[in-house]
Amino acid sequence: MQSIKLLDCTLRDGGYVNNWHFGRSVLNDIVRKLLLSKTDVIECGYLSVSSSGNPDVARYSSIDDAHRVLSYTEEGGADFAVMINYGEYPIDLLQAAPPNAPILRVAFHKKDLVPAFDYLKGLQSLGYRFYVQPMGAQNYSDDEFLDLVNSVNSLNAEAFYIVDSFGVMELKDVRRLLFVADNNLKPGIMLGYHAHNNLQQAYSNAKYMVEQNLDHNLIIDASVFGMGRGAGNLNIELFAKYLNDNYGKSYHIEPYLEIFDECLKPIFVENFWGYSLPFYLSSIHSCHPNYAKFFSEKNTLSVKSMNELLGMISDEDKVSFNKDKALKYYQVFQDNWIDDRADIKRLSDSISGRSILILAPGKTISEKRDSIYEFIEQRNPVVIGVGRASEAFNYDYLFISNEKRLIEDKPKNIGRFIKTSNLHNNASHEALVINYSSYLMGNDEVSDNPTLMLLNLLSTLGVREVAIAGFDGFSANPEDNYFSVGLSLGSKLSHKIERNRQITLALKDLKKKITLSFLTPSLYVQ
Repeated sequence: MQSIKLLDCTLRDGGYVNNWHFGRSVLNDIVRKLLLSKTDVIECGYLSVSSSGNPDVARYSSIDDAHRVLSYTEEGGADFAVMINYGEYPIDLLQAAPPNAPILRVAFHKKDLVPAFDYLKGLQSLGYRFYVQPMGAQNYSDDEFLDLVNSVNSLNAEAFYIVDSFGVMELKDVRRLLFVADNNLKPGIMLGYHAHNNLQQAYSNAKYMVEQNLDHNLIIDASVFGMGRGAGNLNIELFAKYLNDNYGKSYHIEPYLEIFDECLKPIFVENFWGYSLPFYLSSIHSCHPNYAKFFSEKNTLSVKSMNELLGMISDEDKVSFNKDKALKYYQVFQDNWIDDRADIKRLSDSISGRSILILAPGKTISEKRDSIYEFIEQRNPVVIGVGRASEAFNYDYLFISNEKRLIEDKPKNIGRFIKTSNLHNNASHEALVINYSSYLMGNDEVSDNPTLMLLNLLSTLGVREVAIAGFDGFSANPEDNYFSVGLSLGSKLSHKIERNRQITLALKDLKKKITLSFLTPSLYVQ
């Protein structure tokens, strides 16, 4: 029977969750506990010239820099590794391999196949141990994958991997690539598998691989609690137990559990990883999961729209995430341009000469209800709600720009809807429809915040003074953010803090054109 090794990639692939910022003591604790677990190979992060050299971060500027963490492995007998994404660490920065050099795992896209192999030959000439990691292995045809295997056979690689970069592989995909690799890879090279869990196939695919009694020794990647980009990776605590129970291995499970409990739980609370509908959708479109993450954090798209948007991304752009391209795809999808001049005139005529009161959906419209009633009684304003309407007030209009706020039936306390052109529903009730892209703010992070868009619209109509209530700002507790808890769309605290900051900046620009009077407390009042 072939030998089986486990490689832990918590500090490397898991670092996508928290930008590799584990903190020096946590980073060291994780390495120590992995040594206690008897994990065969410990991958400690990235070798990269970008954002490296910080002792709190699992990214290293040099082999010497990596030894601030890797020196612990000298005590426990495990191999250690760092990854290089091809193109992120020039070969001329590496000296001849020292005796205690880590294994270098080189990941590359299909488009970079030829120069990546030149890079691997350079590592070989310098005396490094290295693994070959072709990303998105399912994108290779049988003939292409065979050519890839034959190219690996010409090197002194220690391992060649089947890499499921986006968690899209079903068993049939693994079976196809496994057959080609096992029947053609040079006997002395380990055969590896790196899984992501978007389709919840990581465990079953890895289990299938070790059950085949292949001709090659195997190495399986996993991480503690599946920590990793998007839906995460194969859970090492689960697969180690499976290997203990069925293949005579003797991994210590408790240190894995301690790593999560003592080191990773605070990260998980703030930065969720694991199965989700957006990451499922990214996998069925064979798309980099960060696109799904970026679009889902907008909190504006239904699952149906998310699916359509991911389907718009070109095959070339799918393989690597680019924030600027993601924003462009998002804006193109949302920008269902219309000629809104007639509806704009209707709105302008109806509010001309009237006071304006915006009721945003913050909790304070319930807490300060009496003072809002008093304002309405004294000023008789046009009342425009944002997103959802509270039963406590009567609204002349309700402004909706977020698909997740759509409702089919118009409540009796709403006179009319104002909807933006990006919304794709077929609601039967009459609405004024305005062109979405015309009223976006300049700041990309909060450009489509509905209250800001409404203020921008009113400013365009010539309104110079607006009273506003319920524009409270985001707090950590979801129960404090909206007049109804059910309105919370879910967001990380760090995103809330950044949105507060960006909205404050946007309001400064708006205040140059329109005077705002806040009737209720707000984090945006300075």
